[in-house]
Amino acid sequence: MFAYAIYKLGALLAQSLSLPTARKLANVVGRLMCLMQRRNRRYLLRNLEIAFGDERSPRELKLLRRKIFQNFAVFVTDFLRMPLVSTENLDGYMTAAGLENVRRLGAEASVETPTIITSAHLGNWEMAAAAVGLLAGPVSIIVDSHSNARVTGFFDGSRADKGIDVVPLSAYHRCFRALKRGHLVAIVGDRPTTGQGIMLSYFGRKALMPDGHVVLARRLGASIVPTFAVMGPDGKYEYLLDEPIRPRVTDDEEADVRECAQRCLAVSERYVKQYPEQWYVFRPVWDAYNDGPTLEDRQELRKRRAQAMEASS
Repeated sequence: MFAYAIYKLGALLAQSLSLPTARKLANVVGRLMCLMQRRNRRYLLRNLEIAFGDERSPRELKLLRRKIFQNFAVFVTDFLRMPLVSTENLDGYMTAAGLENVRRLGAEASVETPTIITSAHLGNWEMAAAAVGLLAGPVSIIVDSHSNARVTGFFDGSRADKGIDVVPLSAYHRCFRALKRGHLVAIVGDRPTTGQGIMLSYFGRKALMPDGHVVLARRLGASIVPTFAVMGPDGKYEYLLDEPIRPRVTDDEEADVRECAQRCLAVSERYVKQYPEQWYVFRPVWDAYNDGPTLEDRQELRKRRAQAMEASS
């Protein structure tokens, strides 16, 4: 109840202020969050030490951490203002080049060329989803539900009129149906919210990462397009498209999935290195699930996915 009330009050405040004023206030809130959220602050610094510890001093890492908290507060503010975003004012949030990339992405997706969008906890993936839904047609996004059902409803309501179909993890099969219809499917592919996935190399160290989007792409012959909405110095988001990635198909599905998932993750790592101040990783990236899932876990997960796909076809 408390979390829901905070989000509701935050949304009322964010929507009552102009965008520049709301973001200035968010920067102040972000500095306070960095001081108050001790656990998140510790996890974030640990992630930054692993990713950038060889090239930045401890002081630089702590300054980067504070900047990330400030930028994340701006991200939250922009999300709370999402009901105000429409096709008419989207150019106030995203650059012209970014909007053109969104339209191009939508034009290339079809029944014949199914497309899965992947991103990371980098920049503003919520604004990216809204832009895609408004300009490129229906998009299904896979999300992890909040522990508070009312907060989940609040989040989903903010996305409701943007052409976004919110797909909970328990309804994975809906993504199969969406791709078969030529709709876009989007996933933030750098955190295994279910605790399932595969161990991949990330910043030179093994981490558990999701692989469901690769399994889906391989079975449907879909392309995976890494995309990132990062804020520029003018306060507008640039929607960046990387080269499409196609999973190979051999007799060894597990090897195919691993190879493609590693390529996707390498793209995410490259963009994180370019925009580290917009990398929002407040949970352990490497230290959670150190051993990864067992072979039996992976086999059971593949079996459930296959059954879901067969039931949807």
